[in-house]
Amino acid sequence: MVTARKATEVSAHDVSNVKIAIIGGSGIGDSLEGLGEFKRFDTQYVELRVEEVWKRIGVELNGCCRTSGVHNSKVRTTLIAGNQQVSGLVEFKIEHDDLLPGVIEYKEKDGVIFIPRHGHSVRYGPSCSQYAANLIAAKALGANVVIATSAVGSLRSQTIKLEDLVVPHDYVDESGRNDNIWGVGLVIHFNPRPAFSEGLRKILIECAKEGAYFNNVHEHGVYVTIPGDRFSSSAEGMKRSTYADIIGMTANPEAQFAMQLGLEYAVAAFPVDYDSDANHEQGTLEIMRRLSEPHRVPVYLSNVIQRTKDYVAEWYTRGTKSIDQLNGGLIPCNLGLIQNSHLRKIAEELVRTYCR
Repeated sequence: MVTARKATEVSAHDVSNVKIAIIGGSGIGDSLEGLGEFKRFDTQYVELRVEEVWKRIGVELNGCCRTSGVHNSKVRTTLIAGNQQVSGLVEFKIEHDDLLPGVIEYKEKDGVIFIPRHGHSVRYGPSCSQYAANLIAAKALGANVVIATSAVGSLRSQTIKLEDLVVPHDYVDESGRNDNIWGVGLVIHFNPRPAFSEGLRKILIECAKEGAYFNNVHEHGVYVTIPGDRFSSSAEGMKRSTYADIIGMTANPEAQFAMQLGLEYAVAAFPVDYDSDANHEQGTLEIMRRLSEPHRVPVYLSNVIQRTKDYVAEWYTRGTKSIDQLNGGLIPCNLGLIQNSHLRKIAEELVRTYCR
């Protein structure tokens, strides 16, 4: 059995100030033991898709609801009675703050921040997850880079098998989600070429080849992101197989948001089904269970974390780290127009780095 390397064995640099964010779903958090209890971070960032979900249950996210400490708050709601809409202030009891849009649950220990992509209780499906809020939280909590895990379907049944690892080098975004995290105040014309961090991709690939964690390791692949929550139809799958290798629901706009926030980002994609017969409740869960066995993904991620800490620590010996894809692409129109305080602070940092 291959065991996780100790930090002293892989790092020749000071990693005390390094923070790595792991964003994962589909039970990957079970592979990260010893991170303690979940905490909450309020990004105060409500994405339109999430807001729409709340509106469906009759709740308008006005200022009264959006502040912290909203237990037993009165919020404006619209009730449907027959053909009539009745609006008014009603008592809306929220038992836990973490149910509020914009609030992110996370665990943190020893420089590792784990953020469950869909919430600890999986309350958001892929079609309406808090992608922007997750990345804002990672950045605000001090993360230097983001490693994402993603359960995917294989569009290449002859070559990309179940229980393999694919480290995609490019993506096709068919999610239909808005990938502008800033709104107004800051414009970023970024060029996602390459689409993922080559440094992080190298770590994901090298660590995978050092142990028998996966049946095979694919160093390249095109990840097509679909809206979710449903799988592809036969015709859709046939079309997508002409230009992509794996299919998932979460890499976009995660990759774009990370780049806009100045975070290096890469994906470890685990094929758990074939697109032609995707079924979450049958074989998929069994594949995920096998990948989560102690000597597989848990050890793999532990080694990835240690290697990534060393990778980030090297930045401090060379000065400020910048994302090449952002160079020359920032247009700071008026940062005062950015209403979200976390985003405004991040924007100011980006301007100092890229607009000299």
